[in-house]
Amino acid sequence: MAIIRWNPWSMDRLFDDDWDLPTIPGLSRLAGQGLNLSETDDEVIAEAALPGVPEEKIDVTVEDGVVHIVGAVEKSDHEKGNRKSFLSTLSSSYNYAFRLPQGVVSDQEPVCELSDGIITLRFPKIQKAPPKKLKVTKKAKDNKS
Repeated sequence: MAIIRWNPWSMDRLFDDDWDLPTIPGLSRLAGQGLNLSETDDEVIAEAALPGVPEEKIDVTVEDGVVHIVGAVEKSDHEKGNRKSFLSTLSSSYNYAFRLPQGVVSDQEPVCELSDGIITLRFPKIQKAPPKKLKVTKKAKDNKS
């Protein structure tokens, strides 16, 4: 292994580390964090931020266990005056993708709701059968003389 001189001002390794930032459900809506995944006993829940995107401009697909959420919006204003012309354009696009964990029902369509710029997907989980308890019996010995 080579010895590398430490440089406190080097930006090379800044983005190599995993930034393990916590996501707080209430705060994440305000802070604009993109995608939150959570799990309950009955379902897997995905929340994605799509602020300002109308529901007809959102595309959600599930293919081979991978969920893709894509949305885009563009707003343009053009003001003309006597001697001036002002054009402003605002464009936003969002693209999220994540893999569903094992145990999610694949043949049932998830619940998909849009509220206040947050799209919520609820994927039902397969109900597992409780483990069976088997009775152990002792085998009788064969008495051969």
